[in-house]
Formats: sequence, structure tokens, C-alpha cells
Amino acid sequence: MSQQNVEIVRLAYAAFSEGDLEALAELTDPDWVFDFSRSIGPDKGLYRGHEQVFRFAAANADAFERFQLSPIEYTVGPGGKIVVRHHVSAKGRGSGVEWKRVPDASLVWELRDAKVITTTLYQHHTEAVEAAGQGD
Repeated sequence: MSQQNVEIVRLAYAAFSEGDLEALAELTDPDWVFDFSRSIGPDKGLYRGHEQVFRFAAANADAFERFQLSPIEYTVGPGGKIVVRHHVSAKGRGSGVEWKRVPDASLVWELRDAKVITTTLYQHHTEAVEAAGQGD
């Protein structure tokens, strides 16, 4: 089951980066919680359900000409939560400013019945690993 869940998370990353909200809806529970409360950016918050999460994604698409999340490492914790360390690169719409984030931030994904139910941002990979129950 964990390999199937990792594949679902891979597909969710691709759908988000491509702005494919229809595909993202298929991969996520209608009550999906996207916890971006630890963000250091302007869209910091807790988004519940497809409508709120997709509004967040639309605002992101408006702000960036290009926004790419590139996963570099997937690990599965003992409870099945998936921690993904990723690179972030973006280009501001209008400003043309290029932005890159070193791969310390991570997302923790939790799935139930082959659907994403929560996605939580952590600014430091070690915090994400601990939250997923993967710490020593």
C-alpha cells in the first residue's frame, strides 16, 4: 500500500505544478486539509476542502508565471505518512524575478483509502520527519 500511496503523492505533485486541478481533485479527499500555516510567504494559512485549496492554487498561479515543485526524496513513516523533500523554483508573473528554495522544506502527506487527506508544510526537513514519526 505504501508504494501505491507514494505514486499518488507523485501524481499530486505533478498535478499541482501543472495547475491541473481536475487531476488533483481525483487524488484528494473532498475534505482535504492543506496546512500551509508554517509558510514564510504571504499565503500562510490552513486550507480545508477542494474549494479553499484550489483557491490557494489559483492565487499561486496568478502570482507566478512558473511555479515548480520538484520532489527529490520520498520516505514513508511507520504510520504510513509520506515525507517529501523538494526543490521549489518559480518566476514571478510581471516582475520576472526568479526564485529558488534550497531543499530543506518538506511536505508531509497522509492518505486514507488511496486519497490524500492532509498535506502539511514544514520549513525544516527534520521537523517533517519527526512529525511523521520517522525520527529516532
